[in-house]
Amino acid sequence: MIARKNKSAPYKVGYGKPPRDAQFRKGRSGNPGGRPRRAPTERAKALALQEAYRTITVEEGGRAFALPAIQAILRSQIGLAAKGNVQAQRAVLATIQTIEDQNVLAAKFAAIQATPAQVLAAPATIARDLAEARALAEHKHDAGGTMSYVEAAQRIRTLLRLDEDKPNPQGEKDSGEKGQESGGRHAVGSHR
Repeated sequence: MIARKNKSAPYKVGYGKPPRDAQFRKGRSGNPGGRPRRAPTERAKALALQEAYRTITVEEGGRAFALPAIQAILRSQIGLAAKGNVQAQRAVLATIQTIEDQNVLAAKFAAIQATPAQVLAAPATIARDLAEARALAEHKHDAGGTMSYVEAAQRIRTLLRLDEDKPNPQGEKDSGEKGQESGGRHAVGSHR
């Protein structure tokens, strides 16, 4: 005998037990719209991929092989191309060229992602420094003065940031070179 539910029994509301008036009604879906269908092009792509990788049996040289359909097609196409079929040759070469181009692009993209940010920012820094050098040269030229070789060398060192204080890995001081470089910088500044 099946026990019937007692309607007067208390109903506890809690996790997984919504109030009775908020529960789904019998015969009515909780998701009336349902999952949206994929676009026809997406369905066609999925079907094409499913068929391309379906296993088929191919007989070659008296032996039977189980291969994905796409591999069997490629073998057939390459076989025709090797026998001299011009259309097959063009198709195979175009396919291989496309794959190689994609591989090159992927390798370049991977190299760019692996490149440090300082290296990627270098062209902007170089352009800015070049603009500074041009402005300085035009200023010197407009003033009627010429820049000596020493001044030019010091300016190049400044632009290339060769005279920035770099930490010495040995922790030793350079033998008087820093004093000369900093003195050189002040000399350039006094000529401006």
